[in-house]
Amino acid sequence: MKYAYALTAMLCGFFVGCSEQKSEPLPDLPPVEIPADVYGFYSGQMPCDYCDRRIVDMDLLSDGTVLAVQTTVKGTAQVDTLRGTFVYADSIVKMDLSDKTVHWDFKRDKVGNLAYMKQGDVFRDADGMKAVMVRFYKKIKK
Repeated sequence: MKYAYALTAMLCGFFVGCSEQKSEPLPDLPPVEIPADVYGFYSGQMPCDYCDRRIVDMDLLSDGTVLAVQTTVKGTAQVDTLRGTFVYADSIVKMDLSDKTVHWDFKRDKVGNLAYMKQGDVFRDADGMKAVMVRFYKKIKK
């Protein structure tokens, strides 16, 4: 019985000693910078289970906002304007649109186009084709 009390006292001392550890503050991390060539106009076709076709035109703006115009065709065409924000890290563009009710992820390829991602992987349809948003480069007028 004496040993049970001693063991209990040792365990309580161990837990109390561990709970008093002070953690060091985390260092300030530099902000993630978005490469300038990510910003721009993109257009492409997105997958759609409930419609015939879904075409999206979107602008990724330098202030981290997105303006997307989505045309959904199911017998007739319906046009929706979606606004939101995006972040870029590790070649992935993550977007939250329409008050965070719509979330899209894209993997940026080596030429700057964006491939739609679903559940963490680049989406491929039944024929193995990717849904790609093509980046359009505008000519600078002199």
